[in-house]
Amino acid sequence: MKHINSQSKTPSLAHGRGADRFDTELPVEIGGVQGLTRNISATGIYFETEMTQDPGSHVHFSVEVHVHGQRQKLACDGEVVRINRKHGVLGVAAKLMSSFFLDAADVIDVNASSLAGKH
Repeated sequence: MKHINSQSKTPSLAHGRGADRFDTELPVEIGGVQGLTRNISATGIYFETEMTQDPGSHVHFSVEVHVHGQRQKLACDGEVVRINRKHGVLGVAAKLMSSFFLDAADVIDVNASSLAGKH
């Protein structure tokens, strides 16, 4: 019988991370400097930028996402856990401390009257 080596569908969990990571390229802005995400999860993010960061520092940045066909800015606060430098680009791994859409009314469309009487 032939055995096929396959990678786990959740390699991030195998490495001690708390959530699945998804490879994605989304625009990031940090301190007026543009960057690009490489992967993101519910608890962390990895992005590349030219803005200098230090492990242990707090970072404030925004990520552009598409929700229902509309561009939205997700404002994030995080803690830098690791940096990588390659070819003049700084890779930043950050643990997300908080995140919210800058205009939540555009993202969350709840009709309060539809919730009345439901308990």
